[in-house]
Amino acid sequence: MKKIKIILFAIILIFAIILIAEIDSKYFVKTKNNNPNEQITESTQEYDVNKFEKEYSMQNGGYFAKIDNVVIFLDPLQYELYEFDLEDKTGKKLNLPEDKAEKIYFDGDNIYCMPSHYRGKGIYKIDLDGNITKIYDGESIQLWITEDKIYFVDQIGYDDINATPQGNLCIMDKDGKNKEILIKNVKNYFKINQDYIYYTDQNDRDLYRVKIGEEPEKLAEGRTYITQVTDECVEYIDFEDGEKHRVLHLDNMQNDEIGRFGNSIKYEDNIYIFTRKIIGDDNSVEDEYTLFNINSSNNQKEEMIKNSSPLEYLYHIYNGYAYFRGTDNGYRVKIDENSNNKEEIQNKYSYFMYNYAYGFNYEESELKSMSILNLDTMEEEIIELK
Repeated sequence: MKKIKIILFAIILIFAIILIAEIDSKYFVKTKNNNPNEQITESTQEYDVNKFEKEYSMQNGGYFAKIDNVVIFLDPLQYELYEFDLEDKTGKKLNLPEDKAEKIYFDGDNIYCMPSHYRGKGIYKIDLDGNITKIYDGESIQLWITEDKIYFVDQIGYDDINATPQGNLCIMDKDGKNKEILIKNVKNYFKINQDYIYYTDQNDRDLYRVKIGEEPEKLAEGRTYITQVTDECVEYIDFEDGEKHRVLHLDNMQNDEIGRFGNSIKYEDNIYIFTRKIIGDDNSVEDEYTLFNINSSNNQKEEMIKNSSPLEYLYHIYNGYAYFRGTDNGYRVKIDENSNNKEEIQNKYSYFMYNYAYGFNYEESELKSMSILNLDTMEEEIIELK
């Protein structure tokens, strides 16, 4: 029984890390970084960090969001909401609905949130002065915010096992008006890229994409769960095929199996998958985990580094380093040298946004401050709450 409890704890830990770690990086452009708090380096000058931050904060959903000089944090311990001003170096608590919130989305002006399935229903809008408006009465556990619209799955029933969306994918104005059903019977989280919505059908669990107003196109069969989408490819997990990471290349529909288990992130339009490599026809896998780089430009996969720890999780890729976390402190390792030299990073840094990492400091379970780690210089700054 004790062994079973240990295994269950490890599984819960991995799922908890997954909920707070997914980073969606894709805007590699020649542009100047306009954020006054960013250290200007060669890499940040070539990358539209502000655009990435905004779209990540509007579309990812979780406990952390950042746009320009404003950080929004939903404390997962006490379910309290905070705003940190990076220019004024101050932090303050914001109001939350009576039913609290499970996820936050931020567009620079307003925070959008929903309570957990067990607490209540509704979609709320909160401005930075703390004013709360309920804009939708129904239940949803995924939003996708744009400049003028909200895409969301209007929950029909609830998946208690996987805690994933299921219902009709809808669109409405950001004040909650003019709701319209776009796709019926959607299962699992959807993604939007260019003019396409990528989703899993609830009935057959296959992977589809559709342009609004057109007929859907089936891309792959199985029990699919979309993890990453770029202009060139879609990465998904097929739970019908041994929980495999698969990559579908959209130019020729080449479908590659990469490995089983693990996780993935995007960095400058390449997908990095941290998984156990398949080595046999019986779906057996290596004991070690391999970090793969899926190069969008040539449909090739490259093996980067090996990792033998079964409970570590790929958190971030930045400037030649892969960042990992597990049950102990995190660390980073240089990718291009295939090095085993690990630089330790405190596990309090749970949230990464391109060239910075953010952590939150507690005393007796009460949030006191936010730490900011510059990944170029590895220097730390601390902002205290009021």
